[in-house]
Parts: sequence; C-alpha cells; structure tokens
Amino acid sequence: MLCNKKNIESVKDLTVHLTEHIRNGSSVDCPVKGCTYSYGVASSFTSHISRSHRLNNLHVLKDEYFSQHDSPTSNAYMDDNNDTQADYPCTAVVSQGNFEHSFLASFALSLLKLQEMCYLPVSTMDTILSEITSITELSLDSLRHNLINILFQNDIDVNILDQVKRIFEENVLQRSVQSMKTDYLRNRHWKEQLRFIKPIRISLEKNSFHQNQYFEYIPILESLKSLLSNVQVLHDVLNPLPSSRRGILVDFNHGNHFKQNELFSTCSHALQVILYFDEFEVVNPLGSKRGIHKIAAIYFNLANIHPWHRSELKTIQLCLLCPNKVLKNVGFGKVLEPLIYDLKILENEGIIIPNLTEKLYGTVAFVSGDNLGSHQIGGFTESFGSNVHKICRFCMASPEQIQTNHDPNQFELRDENNYKAHVEQVACQPISANFMHGIKCDSPLNNLKYFHVTRGLPPDCMHDILEGCCRYEIPLILQKLEKGKHFSKNDVMRTLQTWKYGENDILTKPPVPKSLTSIPASASQMWTLLRLLPLMLGKYIPRGHRTFEILLILKDISEIVFAPKINVNQLAYLQSLISDHADLFIEEFPEQRVIPKQHYLSHYPLHILNFGPLRSTWCMRFEAKHNYFKILSHRIGNYTNICHTLSTRHQRMQAYLTATNHTFFKSEEEILSSSVVLVKTLRHEIQEALIEHDINDLEITQISKMIKSGVVYKAGMYMITNYSADNDVEFSQILGVYRRQKLESASNADLFFVLERQKSVYDEHLRAYEVMNTGNINVCIICDLLDSYPLDEYVQVESKYVCLKHSVINVSVQD
Repeated sequence: MLCNKKNIESVKDLTVHLTEHIRNGSSVDCPVKGCTYSYGVASSFTSHISRSHRLNNLHVLKDEYFSQHDSPTSNAYMDDNNDTQADYPCTAVVSQGNFEHSFLASFALSLLKLQEMCYLPVSTMDTILSEITSITELSLDSLRHNLINILFQNDIDVNILDQVKRIFEENVLQRSVQSMKTDYLRNRHWKEQLRFIKPIRISLEKNSFHQNQYFEYIPILESLKSLLSNVQVLHDVLNPLPSSRRGILVDFNHGNHFKQNELFSTCSHALQVILYFDEFEVVNPLGSKRGIHKIAAIYFNLANIHPWHRSELKTIQLCLLCPNKVLKNVGFGKVLEPLIYDLKILENEGIIIPNLTEKLYGTVAFVSGDNLGSHQIGGFTESFGSNVHKICRFCMASPEQIQTNHDPNQFELRDENNYKAHVEQVACQPISANFMHGIKCDSPLNNLKYFHVTRGLPPDCMHDILEGCCRYEIPLILQKLEKGKHFSKNDVMRTLQTWKYGENDILTKPPVPKSLTSIPASASQMWTLLRLLPLMLGKYIPRGHRTFEILLILKDISEIVFAPKINVNQLAYLQSLISDHADLFIEEFPEQRVIPKQHYLSHYPLHILNFGPLRSTWCMRFEAKHNYFKILSHRIGNYTNICHTLSTRHQRMQAYLTATNHTFFKSEEEILSSSVVLVKTLRHEIQEALIEHDINDLEITQISKMIKSGVVYKAGMYMITNYSADNDVEFSQILGVYRRQKLESASNADLFFVLERQKSVYDEHLRAYEVMNTGNINVCIICDLLDSYPLDEYVQVESKYVCLKHSVINVSVQD
C-alpha cells in the first residue's frame, strides 16, 4: 500500500485514488488478484484496468486494500457510475515543485519510450515536440480566454484574474517541453536521471588506407551491475533452479559442464555469462551495399535467469558492435581485449551489488553462435569444404570420413590438451598445420580462468536442424517422392496453400514454395513444416516407405532435441535415431554428400549431457535481437558512425526498460478476454466436475483467451495431462479456462482448466496422435499438467489429430 487509505467504497474510488498516486510520482501495482503489472504512467494504468479487467465488484481486489476487519460487502455490487458516492481520493497536498519534478520525469520517460521503442529518428522527435508545443499553446489560450471571461462576467476581483493569468503562463507542460526541445537537452536529462551506460569508443590502429578504425564497447561489468540492480533479475540469480532429480535435465546448471566448472560448482550464486557472437547486415543483404555496413555483434545474457525469463529480448544485453571489415583487419585479439579484461576482473575480484553483503563472481558459461561464428571466435577454420582436413570443432573428423562414418566414438574428441598442441603446431607451420588440424590460432577467450573453447562452444540446434538438415533434406525427399509418382508438385503446393493452421501454428505458417528444389522458410516456419508435413502428405505415401522414413526420423530427433526437459535415459535412444537417420540418408541418396551439419547431430547426445537441453544454448532469441538494429538503421537512414549510433540508441532503450524496477520481466499471465458467468449456466457435466473438485462458487470468471509465459490458451486446444498404462501420452481438450473470484489470495490455484479427456492412438506413419472424445470431464490447474504447451487440432478425413511440439517425459518413472 502507498498510503493508509482503507475506506474503499467502490472500485472506481480505488482506481481514482491509485491514479492520483501515479500522478504524484509513485509506481502502482495493479490491484487485481493475480495480476503482476505495475505502472508509472496514469493513462497506461487506467487503460490496463479498462482493457484487461472487468472490475464490477471488490472481491477481485487484492487483500491489502482492505483493513483487517473490513471485507467486501453488498456495496461491492453497487453501480460504480453512481456519482453520489464519495469517489474522490483524499490525498495530501503536493507542492508545486514536487509535482513539476514528477511531471518532468514522467514526461521525459514518455519521450524516451516514444523515441526508442518506436524507432524514431531525432528529427521526428523534434517535430513531435514542436507540434506538442503548438497544440498546447492553442489549447491553453482557448482555456484561459474562456475562464477569464467567466470570471469577469461574475465580477471576480481583478487580482484573482491576474493570478489566473500567471497560472497559465507558468504551465508545467510548456516548461517541460522547453526543457526537452532539443536532442542535447533530452540526452542530458536521460543520462542524469536513468541508468544509462554509455558506449565507449575503442580506437585501433589505422588501416592500410590510413583510415581510422574503431568499435563500440559497452562495459560488461557496468551492464551486469545495472541488470542485477533489478530486483526480479537478482531474485533469479539468488534463487537458481534446483538440481535435477531422476536424471531430468532442464537447464544449463543441470549439465556436466556446469558441475565440472570450478567456479560454478563451488559458488552457488556465481554469474553464468552467456556470450553470443554473430555478424549481420543492417542493409539489404542482396543489395549493392551488402558487406559495406556489415556489423559484428556480441551480446550477453545470464544463464542464472530462469529460462522462461531469459527468452525476453530485454534481458539480452549489448556488449560490443564492430564493423565487420575492422574485425577482419585487426582480428579477435584486439576487439575482445576490453571484454576479456573486464571478464578477468569478474572472475578474480567480483562485483559489488547494492544490498548484497558479499561480492558476486562469475565467468563465461558458454558462447552461443552459428557454426561460422563459433568457429571464428574459437580460432577454428571458417571453411567447411573438402579443402579443409578437419571441419568439426567437436572432433577430428574430416569431410571424407563423415561421408561413411557417423559414430562419434570413432573420432578423437577435441579437448584442452590437443587444442593447445595443435595451436603450437600452427605457430610453427601455419599452412600445413592449419590444413591438418582445422585450427587457425588460439582463441582470446582461452585466457579466461574458468573457460575454454573446446568445452564452451555448444552446437546450435536451430541452425543445424531447422536451417541445416531440414533445408537440405526436405527438398530432396519431396523431389524423390514426386519422381516416384506418389504426388505432384501441385499436390504439395495445394496442401500447403489450403492447410488450416491452428491458433498457435498459424503464427509460424510456412510459405508455399515456388518449386520443390528449395523451401525459403525461416527457422520457426521450418519447425512448423517439419512437425506437420508427415500429417499433410502421409495420405499420399505408402506405409514404411524408406525415403519418407528419413523425414519421420528427423521429426523424432527434433522432438527430443527441442524438448525443454530431457531424461538422460532418452539420450541412448536419440543416438540410435541419429545413426538410423544417417544410414537411411546415405542409402536413399548415395549421390548426395553428407553435409557438416548432419555430422554435428552425432555429437548431440553428449552435448545435451554437458549443456542440458539445447534450447538453452540455441541462437533463436539472440538472432531476434538483430531486428532491433536492422529496423532502427533503416528508420534513421544515416550510416555514418553506424555502430556508435546503434549502440547509443540501444543503451537508451535499455535505460528505459530498467527504469521501472518491478516490471522488467513480462507478466507471466495476461488475460485478453474474460467475463463473469454464473456457474449454474454452465453445462451440467461441467458443474458436476466443479463440485467434485470442491469449487462451489456461485459465479466464476470465464477466460476466452489467455497468454501465460508467452503461450496462448483458449477453448478447443489440447493439453498433455498424463501418461497411460502403456507409457504413452494422454490428451485432454480444453472446454474452458476459468478463474475463481473469492479466494483469500491469488495464486495458480485459482486459475484452472475444464478438460475433456481424450482417447488417443499414435499413428507411426503420420507421427501424430488420433484423438477421440470420451465425455469424461475433469478439472485441472496448470501446474499439474504434464506439459504446459497447448496443441492445435487438425482434421483429416473425419479424424482428429494432434502433433507434438516436443517430446514429453514421464516424470513419474524412476531411473
């Protein structure tokens, strides 16, 4: 509570009261049970209340808004539009100076949000402020004129008229606009009032054309301190995920590399820094300017942050931006020098965080990246062709060997010792040793105390499977099946064109290709295509077809690899799937070469054991961060000192995102549409199920659509609720999503699903489950579900099918 006000007469009374607190400079939490949003802008707060909540009684409010002896009474149901009630807040008198300071702070934050979250150029901001000034002056002139006329007509003392004129002349909005009217004034205010970490320009030696070379570095220690100053982030660091039980892997801290790391294994709160390296174009990669403005970027995140929060882009911090041509000229040693220096301080001296009694130490947990980026930063050769004798950063396999041998046990794995020996040989014989061992130089990251590239460069399953194996194999499979007269090109295109995608899958609907030789889909679109293609085309293909089996096994592999939870017992099965997939591909396509990304799959079981589920190390969310810089550079249209511009604008955006301390993470739950219904109006079977689960409420909130932890839930979707006696998954269809209104405290227990259990039969050929209604209705809270991801229904020839997004483990089975 922000004050001692307890006499809450109506919801409107409380809303107006909280709005006044916001206008006085306070941050206010949403008063509704279960809602974790917080607001510092009055218009945003009132908009949230009207859009997301139907506040028609006091029972939906948190308990803190009532005194110990108060409780919502029949007054809770009175009309909130009744103006006879005392609906005005009793607030303390706020001095003009405090109000103006709070108004300026709120106004400056709004401008920062407008500029950075909407990607506006400085010139556009200047225009907006100029128009605000003009509109404000016109509005105030009209208001002042009308007010003075009314006072004059009522014979008000002339001294009062003079005071009214002075009030309008001293308008706080006009003064705020004047103090923010230039880019210099705005930047000065933002730097003084917010946690703005200024990028540092690092100058290098001039190039061969005597041109200055530089890059932008954002001090990682300062970024870590700013990130950890947020209470939500610090909570995740101080409350890590518990150790895995029953051999279940959920995150990086469950893998062998974490357990074997000297710092992580001895310090439970050590900072696990995830670095990400990649190069991207800020202009059209197919245009005439390609390569000229290409940028090398390093981002970082913390593996300490729980996975469901780590996927938010705001947690991904910028570390370094460097023109690609500068990186090529000077090498990683020079560019990574300030970063390595700061990381050594983090390892040896630690950092001090306010309100913590001890220092926090940390080091690099792993470096994410695509294969090219990982080879670059790891000191490995950047070519994957037959002219390089060793193409794998995990083992000593050659391009010729991987054509016939896909058993990882047959190849010598890279480790710290043989890496060091190969680096020494390269120093003596740069050309021949480079060719023989696939190493160009020692990586600067190996100078860290607790990190080495041979155990810190995990594979990226997004690139290897979705943009590697799928993009390479699916066109070959479709072309061969077309040649076998199983279907025509038009059959495939018509199926993709007319397929009715479900609520979740339509967001990543794959495109219809112009031919079967290539499929121009993004990684997420390719994932959807891989999941649904067996169901789409299975009717054309005879069961047991060897070529089609390649696609089916690849789908099985992806379900395990992309799973958020993996049982170590699955890894032996995964290894056999990968081996069968390689054998079958070589058998069916003897004229095609095995590409390196297919070989990398053979190492996946070991990597999962070392890093945990590979979704924790993939590039999917990091690559999404590139979009901010691409959109911003396009909006700005000025590529002079582009790295400085982009890094500065990004840091301003991060300053805005961290300005509201309690809302850094998205709310785990967002109700998009809901209404209060009487229980007696529901289906009789649903009423009986509610009574059976001790839900005897007269009315409950019916939720039409809800987003929880980034996932959409609505009626008609399917959930995995249990495992059957023969150890297969059981499904239930969502009949409705509901929330109880009169619980003493809001929690996950007040949100529940009404589900209809399904009889399911797995179809090996379609790699999908056929589901049939049983009429058995059950009530279940979300934390009791076997898997929280909802699945869409697909109808094929009067049968309903469900396709898994990823494999689901039976946690009740002991190892």
